[in-house]
Amino acid sequence: MARVIGSDSLAPSLRIRHRTDADGLHLPRVTESASALLAWARGDGDPAILEQRLAALRQALLGSPYYVETLGRAGLSPSDLQSPGDLPHFPLLSRATLQARANDLPAFDPAGSQAAEQSLIQTSGSSGEPIAVLKDGYDQLHMWAVLRFWLGWLGIEPPPRPRVVLACSLPGGIEYSVRLPLLDRGALHRISLRKETALRRWRKVTPDIAFTDPAGLHWMADQERLPLPHLLLSSAQHLSPHERRRFGEALAAPIVNYYSLTEVGPLAWECCREPGRFHVLLPDVWVESVDGEIVVTRLRPSVLPLLRYRTGDPGAVMHDACGCGYRGVTITGFGGRRACVFVRPDGQAVDAWQLAWLFKHYPLHRFRLTQQSPDDFLLELAARGIACDSADLRARLASALGNLGWASPRLRLEVAPGLASPGDKPEPFRRA
Repeated sequence: MARVIGSDSLAPSLRIRHRTDADGLHLPRVTESASALLAWARGDGDPAILEQRLAALRQALLGSPYYVETLGRAGLSPSDLQSPGDLPHFPLLSRATLQARANDLPAFDPAGSQAAEQSLIQTSGSSGEPIAVLKDGYDQLHMWAVLRFWLGWLGIEPPPRPRVVLACSLPGGIEYSVRLPLLDRGALHRISLRKETALRRWRKVTPDIAFTDPAGLHWMADQERLPLPHLLLSSAQHLSPHERRRFGEALAAPIVNYYSLTEVGPLAWECCREPGRFHVLLPDVWVESVDGEIVVTRLRPSVLPLLRYRTGDPGAVMHDACGCGYRGVTITGFGGRRACVFVRPDGQAVDAWQLAWLFKHYPLHRFRLTQQSPDDFLLELAARGIACDSADLRARLASALGNLGWASPRLRLEVAPGLASPGDKPEPFRRA
């Protein structure tokens, strides 16, 4: 039986351990999905798979009270969706509607075959107020199929029984260690980088693969004699090309910078040869650009059908034959993580997302830090965030700016009723 580390949240750890013990039942589907992703990335995917995915989606739409009502009102039927080319005729799904219709949007299996595996997963809140998203058993395991695909795509052969680390930069993160039957009977370890024991645990685990975000990459790059994995995966925050090169050199491992939403799952990954081009994970998802906004349809079967879901992320979509060998659909001009550069008084550009780790220490679901002049910054907080210790936050922010080269930054704090930008997606950092 797997060992659970940490007693700060015993019940969740036990649930995780119990679930991972049964994950092996999904191994055939994980293996099949990884093979399909590899074939479609090379441009020789089986069209029959796309037809099967569309048929499953039509069936899910019929099982969703929300979609039966919405499509009927628009004079449409799920049977009208015969190919991706039909998608522009169907209505868009907004984040607000997903939240408001959470009870009747899912398509529950009448037989209840996966009812025991269904869970409500809360989004991070970086795209607005957190919402609860229903996921079935395979939804929660699909990332292991995508990881298998990336290992194959990059030609990385992990050692037998690989050790995978989820390096969490959020404060108060639960830690655990469990078996990983979906990746050659390896082990999965979740390590909180905010705990004093993080470096000791990392060295003890000596991971082969690590999932994290740019804040976690900063932590790794700052450690001395850190055992380095064969592959690093980063998401959730903006990772500039400069930072990606720097981390790649410092950590001596390829970095997969991937685009993922809690509501949908992984969508695309940034090309390792041509930064700025995000290759779509066909045939699991289909993406469109509607008025400059990325819209996604999940083709992978799920208890929660998502048809033309508005991500709030700007970008264009093109069919691509990339120099890396990818043959499929690529997102360009992607701005999902709200890239922002602050400029110091000496003219040096600084990636504003280097400050993201600081805000994770505070209960701020919505905030915006704006550079108004070389030395002047405005920090806006949503009303629900004013309960935090503002004096402490201002002091730590001033110190962090000092570490990035500002000798005497001036900070002003205001409470703002709404911080959503067009597309209902906040901009955590902005330069006026």
